[in-house]
Amino acid sequence: MLSDFSVLGQRREFRIGTGQVAGVPVAVCSTGIGGPSTEIAVVELARLGVHTVLRVGGMGALRDWVRPGSVCAVTHAVPRTGAAAVYARDSEPRTADPEVLDVLRAEATALGTELARITVASSDTYYLGQGRPLPGLEAASAAHLAALRGLDVDGIDMETETVFSVARALGLRAGALLVAHANRATDAWLEDYEPAQLAMLRLAARSAHRLGQPAQVPPARRDGAPA
Repeated sequence: MLSDFSVLGQRREFRIGTGQVAGVPVAVCSTGIGGPSTEIAVVELARLGVHTVLRVGGMGALRDWVRPGSVCAVTHAVPRTGAAAVYARDSEPRTADPEVLDVLRAEATALGTELARITVASSDTYYLGQGRPLPGLEAASAAHLAALRGLDVDGIDMETETVFSVARALGLRAGALLVAHANRATDAWLEDYEPAQLAMLRLAARSAHRLGQPAQVPPARRDGAPA
């Protein structure tokens, strides 16, 4: 997917490398888990000159129609997490950049990849906050899962709200591509992650190439920095 790829460095949970997609520079950076580490990644990438951030990862679906293995583009996240709240008031939208969404849709069509448009809630915790049962906390877990379903969103993850909020505050374009690893409504689980993950990554690479074209880069950022 990327040519001439090399890892530049790693510190704690952050590992970054750069390569090219048909001559367009693209950086790949791990964020760690959750909002605080994701905030660090987005801020540091912005300081390096990155103009567009695209989260790729997994989520749990909350709606029957989102099948495990579905590749999803997030349109917006609901206000919910601590890290994002520092960068955006509850009244401010946590939305994907419209241009990024348009490119994701166009490239998915070109690849023949079915792309679902969804909304998400991000969680500050992996277990209780996502309704995963814990010994002695079964009732609390069920209540958290019921509350998530009451938010009128299609899925839950841990990072998208932070990516959207921090990127918006810093003047970056942002989007998110997520694969549904499970459906919490139907209790269906994805057993073989690889095909869906590869489909998502191909779409991400093609979209990064398109978004890194000179005509697609915001004027203030046309300095050859990677997407």
